[in-house]
Amino acid sequence: MQILLSSPNITCDHCIETIRGVVDATDGARLISGNPDAKTFTVDVASGALLDVLATRLAAADYPLGDVTTDAHHGATADRATWRPSAYRVEKTEVGANINYDCYCSCDAGFALDRSNADPALESCCCGNQILVGAGAGARITSKLDAPDAYRIDVQQVTMPWGQPLEVALAIPLEA
Repeated sequence: MQILLSSPNITCDHCIETIRGVVDATDGARLISGNPDAKTFTVDVASGALLDVLATRLAAADYPLGDVTTDAHHGATADRATWRPSAYRVEKTEVGANINYDCYCSCDAGFALDRSNADPALESCCCGNQILVGAGAGARITSKLDAPDAYRIDVQQVTMPWGQPLEVALAIPLEA
């Protein structure tokens, strides 16, 4: 399960990398992403019991856990009206590619592209962003949204591992 955590001692990317080392060295846990501006990080843990282990280990590394507020989780440093992913990470898979981005809500969100599926469903992030990848994704995403007028659409082009350029369409909710 993925859980958003925070530490008041996070100040920079180096802090996130230190936290990554602590989390990734714990069996059954891994760091998904971190946001130094919001002082948050997302972990994937095999069980809730691991949270006590992580809390102890992080405190020993001078990163005690703190409270997570709604503002920290939903982009205290990001403006939904203008935010867009700074870069997409593309990784080859057996059936296509994973296309991921660092979301303003601190998640590592993305889309699993299966090249055999001509009409894939949208994938979403916890904050309501909807993503579609493929030829003409920018034009196709609005037809898949329940309320297209409630979103701002960002379209970027990425190159797949096999050399094909494809569109990544991200529907960003206008309101939280």
